[in-house]
Parts: sequence; C-alpha cells; structure tokens
Amino acid sequence: MNARQPSPNAQLSEFLSRFPPEIVALAKRCLLKLRRAFPGSYELVYDYSDSLVVSFSMSERGYEAIVAIAIFPRWIRLYFDKSLPDPTGLLEGSGAKVRSVTLKAASDLDHGDIHALLKAAIKHSGVTFPRTGSTRMIIKSESKKRRPKRAGNA
Repeated sequence: MNARQPSPNAQLSEFLSRFPPEIVALAKRCLLKLRRAFPGSYELVYDYSDSLVVSFSMSERGYEAIVAIAIFPRWIRLYFDKSLPDPTGLLEGSGAKVRSVTLKAASDLDHGDIHALLKAAIKHSGVTFPRTGSTRMIIKSESKKRRPKRAGNA
C-alpha cells in the first residue's frame, strides 16, 4: 500500500474513470454547478460497486445531506430529502428517506422545476451558505468490489 494517499480530487477522478465518457462529462458539469450552489459545504463521496454518490452537507455526516447526486453507468439522479415539498410532482421514488429526479443536462440545475427544488432544499435545510467558499471533499467509502467497465458505452 502506498505511504501517501491520493488527494480526494484524484480519488474522485479515479472513481469517475469507470463510467462512460458522456456520463463523466455530465457528472463533472453537474458537480461544478452543485459546488457553486452549496459554497462552504462538505462534499461527501461514496463509491459503490455500481454507482458513485456525492452528497452536499454542512457536516461530515451523510445523513445530514441537503442533496446528493448519484452517478450510474447510464444516467445521473439528483436526490432530495423525502420531506421536501414537491408542488409539481417532479420527484420520483417511494424510499423511506429520499426521492429523486434524473438529470439529462447540467443546465437542468439552473432553471425550471429542478432549480426551484434546489432552492427549496436549501431553504428547507435552514442552512445559510456563505456567498463564497470552496467545498471540502471527503471520501467516505470506497468500494472493494467494482463491476467492470462495460465495453461499447463510449
């Protein structure tokens, strides 16, 4: 084992490398926009065997996340707390804690119903974010077992 652990950003890049290029590009654009939306927050990274989850929280505790993005081989979903009001019925799922929406483009985060949900999630959390500040990335878990990258998904 290496004496020096790679930086969290390097680890995130490594985790993303197993996904198809178009998903990686979309994930990077979405993460950039979410970092701007949640300045000064913790960016908690969970590497699972078939997905990668990045949550944004004001603490190192994942269960306090305001939103999370889940990256899968063929799509990306944005997760919100189940108790968040959803006046347009955009959120899907019947999970005990979260509901989600598929992101088709990073611009989905900038306008329309998804943007309104992001603003509502911030308000619902009761957190006041500074106007500036960088997120602090923490690798919370790393999968020991990964599905191999599927050929032909480029």
